[in-house]
Amino acid sequence: MLNDKDRENLANANYAAKLLVQNLNSIIQSTNPLLADTALEILQQATQIEQRLNRIGATTKTEENTV
Repeated sequence: MLNDKDRENLANANYAAKLLVQNLNSIIQSTNPLLADTALEILQQATQIEQRLNRIGATTKTEENTV
């Protein structure tokens, strides 16, 4: 169970991760192959982080609903 500050921090981190994924998707379209390739590598990691944050949020919401 998360307290209010934890929920706020999780929501902020989730928002930042989504924004990062969106921006990296834009950078992948770059005509510079080095930039596009680097963005693709980082995108894979950022996507994993975003998914993990989403799972944490879903898990804690489920726990709070059952209490």
